[in-house]
Amino acid sequence: MEKKIDAKAFETFAKKVFKLTDEEVAGLYNEAGELADFSLIETRDTERMTKLSTDKTNQYNRGLKEGASKLEKEVKEKYEVESDLIGVELFDFVVEQKIEEATKNVQVNAEDIMKHPEVVKLINKHGKEIRDLKKEHETTIKAKEEEINYSSFMSEINSLALKEFHSLKPILSEDPVKAKNQERLLLDRINSGAKFRKDGDLPIVLKSDGTNMADEHGHPVTFGEYIKETAGTIFDFKAADDRSGSGNQDTSGQNQGSKKVRKPKDYDDYVSMMKDNSLTAKERIEIKNLAVEAKII
Repeated sequence: MEKKIDAKAFETFAKKVFKLTDEEVAGLYNEAGELADFSLIETRDTERMTKLSTDKTNQYNRGLKEGASKLEKEVKEKYEVESDLIGVELFDFVVEQKIEEATKNVQVNAEDIMKHPEVVKLINKHGKEIRDLKKEHETTIKAKEEEINYSSFMSEINSLALKEFHSLKPILSEDPVKAKNQERLLLDRINSGAKFRKDGDLPIVLKSDGTNMADEHGHPVTFGEYIKETAGTIFDFKAADDRSGSGNQDTSGQNQGSKKVRKPKDYDDYVSMMKDNSLTAKERIEIKNLAVEAKII
């Protein structure tokens, strides 16, 4: 017996986890009283991930500021200086102070002072410390920025992946909590199996070494193809009656009725056509078959 979804439990879950109002929950149902539109829940989940990324950035910035303040305090205590300067300016000030102390009460000209071995040694030592510290901070900040940017980018990738996934009409659990866990399982599989690079509306799929992922013929795997192939190892999909035409298996007129399906002009045109995220799985197959017939791929 097919399990029926507990509408009350689902509505409670949606209000609690995604902060939906009664009116917004009602908008998830169609006129027949069936759950039909999860786009608002996906949007709220994306907003939640974005907020987590922002909070993470703010937390990092606070930690960086606290670490810098601690280091500046230690420098001031060690070299017994009082100054409101911070960062590299503070280190420059410390070097100047030490030079003044080293040359105090010495009756020689400035040029001779700067040539003194101890002064040269002091300048070189503290100059290297400043450069090393600055380089270390820049490396740390750059690494953290890249981490935050990629985290934000992957949030966008996951949203696109779920959109592509749902367009395939997967058979998910009627329990919304289990359905969400199934989506997370798919995203984990997608993220662990490839890397991504931004290129227009859809990302480029990369292998772990950073090169383009290709099929058995050496052609680039599109984002839609990668999502479909990965999802197909976990899920079954509903029969697309509106695409297959009431079970009619005659494909002699398969290129009619769709303005998006045509023979590609060349390989670049083929790649460009396959990047269209609005294409159905059947349309992608038809375009690929046309390209094979024309010996483009």
